Amino acid sequence: MPASDEQSSLLSEFDPVPLERWRARVEEGGTSVTALQTRSIEGPTLDALYTEPPAGPGVRPPARDPGWAIALEYTRGDAVTLAPMLAQDVARGLEQAWVSLPDGQRAGTEVSSRGTGVVLGPESLPSILDALGPLVACIIDAGLAAPDLVRSLLGHCGAEGPEHAVLGDPLATLAVTGGLGASLDEAYAALAETTRQAAGSRPSLRTILVDAVGIHDAGGSAEQEVAFAIAAGIEHLRRLDAQGLLPAAATPHLMLRIACGGELLVEVAKLRAVRQLWARVRAHAGAGLGPATPLWVRTSGRALTRRDPWVNLLRGSVGGLAAVLGGACTVAVQPFTDALGGPTTEGRRWAINTQHILRGECHLGVVDDPVAGSWAFEAVTDALARGAWALVQRWLAGGGLVQALQDGVVQAEVAERAAARSQALATGRLVSVGTSLYPLLDEAMPPIGEAGLAEVGAGAEAGSEAGSEAGSEPRIRAPALARRRPTEPFEALRDRSDAITRTLGHRPRAVLVTVGDARRARAQVDFARNIVGVGGFEAVIVEAGASPPEAAAVVILCAPAEALAEHGPAEARRWVAEGHRVLVAGRPIDPLRDAGVHDFVHRGRDVITLLTALVADLFPRSEASA
Repeated sequence: MPASDEQSSLLSEFDPVPLERWRARVEEGGTSVTALQTRSIEGPTLDALYTEPPAGPGVRPPARDPGWAIALEYTRGDAVTLAPMLAQDVARGLEQAWVSLPDGQRAGTEVSSRGTGVVLGPESLPSILDALGPLVACIIDAGLAAPDLVRSLLGHCGAEGPEHAVLGDPLATLAVTGGLGASLDEAYAALAETTRQAAGSRPSLRTILVDAVGIHDAGGSAEQEVAFAIAAGIEHLRRLDAQGLLPAAATPHLMLRIACGGELLVEVAKLRAVRQLWARVRAHAGAGLGPATPLWVRTSGRALTRRDPWVNLLRGSVGGLAAVLGGACTVAVQPFTDALGGPTTEGRRWAINTQHILRGECHLGVVDDPVAGSWAFEAVTDALARGAWALVQRWLAGGGLVQALQDGVVQAEVAERAAARSQALATGRLVSVGTSLYPLLDEAMPPIGEAGLAEVGAGAEAGSEAGSEAGSEPRIRAPALARRRPTEPFEALRDRSDAITRTLGHRPRAVLVTVGDARRARAQVDFARNIVGVGGFEAVIVEAGASPPEAAAVVILCAPAEALAEHGPAEARRWVAEGHRVLVAGRPIDPLRDAGVHDFVHRGRDVITLLTALVADLFPRSEASA
């Protein structure tokens, strides 16, 4: 857009900087421009500087003023426990309730996965709808249980009311649970018939789900999430077409669901890439007309932590912001207590209020596409879309998405990305504040209460029973996607520290010894303090030559490299002679090894492997059991 006179006057004060001059300055600093690029775990390579976008802005979302629908996802309990929670949340401003059934109920058979879910049958659905009232929509992830629930909903509501949805996604259900109680032909035949019934009785009722959240929860990359959503959507349209439901008739009843983490640039680009690719798929299938397919976004569950859970409030805020900027029409922010065993009343209240702030105070809903035209967002969107489409083509060339799931190809690729993310967290390339960085050993935990934990347990047990009642062995099997949070190894170390503390009466102690000038060792001390805190050790700082503190479990020498080389060996021999385990905050040096140093801690070191072995060696479980 043309610059105003004021803007032109301001810009005229600065000389234009050609890209070539910037590159030259980078190389003058002793590095290359390509060295500044970062290969993201999420898929695309991120540049240090973006100039012109490779193409114009992607598909714009529909106008959203005053905003998106505020939702919550419910995955525990049953109709009796859920109804009062829904009524409470509606009073706080809830606009959509996403209810996920247990794995066994969605799969229609007994499955090995142990995911939670709300046990909900056709007879109990009316109580849920009544609790939501006449304005709040109920979105049910029903799987193979959808036909009975659709009949119950139509019998209770008729054609009037909010835009409810009873959704089935056979492919996501197969990937997450590891099995289906019906063949794929039978599952898609039932889905097609349910969709036709909805179209005739309640045209606003959506029945078809394309769900990539399972890929995210298993640790998949953004590129894999986009690819799975597009490949599953193509498979849905093809198989429903084979059942007599044309793509143009199916798409009005279809919705996309995806999860959103905290890496803002990549997460926003991921949602924009999904919308861009899906619009092209619809157009190619002859279903390009009509409103855009709704994009339902849930903030990341794998990013939540049990330690310092208050930081989860920030993670939910960033995830919600990314969802809005990416064009979501419905957003569910995860309650910050989810990783502790379930959403508390306060957790649900803060989850809803987070969105009220984003919409009512930040006014994000009045801008249709806030990042359109941004060189960085457009370039990363294009890179994600291209990478995801290449992955879709590879799966299709190998026999299709179903074959890739049955052969475990998708699951293995997701597991590889999950392992890379865990390794990046263990080596400090990625951080989780409060867990892998700046741990608080005396953190204040939010109250959960026995009632909340009992409700969680009941939901999990009921989910297992629902799977057993489904009866027969699965008709189709696939390796189930693992559900993991990458911070779990860090949390296990802290749990072990708590057990040791209950036995000893105090936390295990790590002595940080400043070698040489203590003022020059501050960086190494801060680094070592964080490392031992991650392992649940209480840090005690002393100067070289000091007497050992009481009950010192391990000693870490802290100083710049030159001071360690000069004074470190003598200090290390002193502590070793007194029977202490000695580590060094720095790179390995042969004289220190010769002095008896046990190990070296430095940036890039796998602290999980180091600390796990150290704790196991210093505190055998037989001595540290709670």
